[in-house]
Amino acid sequence: MKRKLNKGWTLGLILVFLLVSGFWQVNFLQAAVIDSDNFQPIIVLEKVNMEQAVAGGEFTLALAVRNISNNPGFNLKLDFEVKGNEQKEGLFPFVLKTGQNMTVDKLEGNQNRTVMVTFSVDPGAQNKDYELVVNLTGQDATFKNTVRASTSFTVPVTYDLTKPVLLVKAVSLNPANPDAAEGFAANFHVANLSKTTEARNVIFTLDGADNFDVEDVSNRKNITRIGKGEEKVITYKLRAKDTKANNAVKLKITFDYQGDKSETFEESLNLPLPKDEGGIGATPWVIVNKYTLSAEKVLAGNTVTLRLYIENTNQRAVKNVKISLGVIKIEDSSSSGATTTGGTVFSPVNSSNSFYVDYIPGKTVIQKEIDLYVDPNASAKTYIVPVDIKYEDRQGKTLSCEEQMNIPVTQECKLQILSTQVPPQGFIGQPIPVSAEFVNVGKVVLGNFMVAMEGDFEKENNTYYVGNLDIGASDFYQGTIIPQTEGKLEGNLVFNYIDNNNKDVRVEKPFTLEVQAQPALPEGMEGQMGPDGPGKPGMPINGKPGASGGFLNTIKAKGLTIFLVLVILTEGICIIRMKRRKASEEFFNE
Repeated sequence: MKRKLNKGWTLGLILVFLLVSGFWQVNFLQAAVIDSDNFQPIIVLEKVNMEQAVAGGEFTLALAVRNISNNPGFNLKLDFEVKGNEQKEGLFPFVLKTGQNMTVDKLEGNQNRTVMVTFSVDPGAQNKDYELVVNLTGQDATFKNTVRASTSFTVPVTYDLTKPVLLVKAVSLNPANPDAAEGFAANFHVANLSKTTEARNVIFTLDGADNFDVEDVSNRKNITRIGKGEEKVITYKLRAKDTKANNAVKLKITFDYQGDKSETFEESLNLPLPKDEGGIGATPWVIVNKYTLSAEKVLAGNTVTLRLYIENTNQRAVKNVKISLGVIKIEDSSSSGATTTGGTVFSPVNSSNSFYVDYIPGKTVIQKEIDLYVDPNASAKTYIVPVDIKYEDRQGKTLSCEEQMNIPVTQECKLQILSTQVPPQGFIGQPIPVSAEFVNVGKVVLGNFMVAMEGDFEKENNTYYVGNLDIGASDFYQGTIIPQTEGKLEGNLVFNYIDNNNKDVRVEKPFTLEVQAQPALPEGMEGQMGPDGPGKPGMPINGKPGASGGFLNTIKAKGLTIFLVLVILTEGICIIRMKRRKASEEFFNE
């Protein structure tokens, strides 16, 4: 019995020894791991999400920077390159959008940071897969450049969105300015950007993390389909948690398309809730972020749509916002030298020059449109349009801001050709006058004005350069045709000038005339010529006495001379008429 007890005690001691020795080995190994720790962080890069890359468009890459060690990393910088892109400079076909922060100042141990990087895609990109290489460099706690990380992603570039691309375009709240602790409804506006493919069986899962509680029965919602180019609204009821640090939530979206294909991605969203944080300015500013016109250049006498993008640059909301277009006046100088104020150049259509917005949340841009009619008599130039913005902050204090916009106005170019004078017929070898009178009846100067006569025939003074043809100015052109062959002669009078849009304008006036052989000389005038020329009365020709005088014989004998005199008289009459028309230029200027 004693031996059995001793044997039992011995086995127990051995078992305790083994357990104690094993525990000591585990602690020793753990201590060894801890002792081998150093200052170098271990950073890895992971792709969180990437939008579809379309030639000529933009896409955003969500990149997770993770520190899987216990040591912090400092001054972490991202760099990008396209693999196998030796023939092109830079990131072709991708271009980094300007103004992005590509540096993480500090990343603590066992933490991660999501970096959003936006690229634009060159319109000349090929429809293929590009390999985008991401490199990261940084420093350890001793500020030595010891951090290195690299990864690569395949970026397929297409010429169209061949699969559904779901994007949360906006988030609206109900009420618009809620008390987050009391609860509110968040409306997520989700659009399918694809032009060819619909998304089916779309499932949304909202994660409020430490910021919001989802008060719906479930944080998961389902939509049967979102058609191509269609937009749907998903609504969640949320309430702020006591642990709320910011307004961020995560929305996970899963959908099917083209039979058995499916896709899942997650978006990090920032709800448009006002929040007071240290470091933000005390005064909210409301500005015109940008503005667009429905036409690049506004033609006087037309209506243009002005679209204003009004931005609240502060994180604090503003209310009772009034936006007004200032009065744009034109100034005319009278003959006495005094300056008088005329009417406005732009007039609102079916509205006043002001509009009202009851509330603009922090960091939000709203759009407003107004139709403006342009005075037909407005001068062709760029007008400065003041925009006056008045609003109230949360304490009811009235604030104001004034912005300015530039609206270019242009006038219609109009050339009127008063007359073209071309004889209906002529004779071989005889000069034929061609003339035209023209006037600038538009309201802008016609630059580099030139008149030319074109055609396959011999001509004189075929080009006339005017230079600048002022408003209301008239001028004339005169050239000469010397036909060499009998038959139908065709030509063009061409008027060339540069309009106020810096475009070349060509106006053509075609003409035709019949060219005939010279008339035959009367009988008795052909043959041998006398000393005074053919056709002289009383001169013998071929041994015969010349024809006696007479009116008809004189006309026949001097037909060529009379024709030339008639041509000269015609040109003189044209010149007199032109000078009279030039004297009436003041009429057109008025």
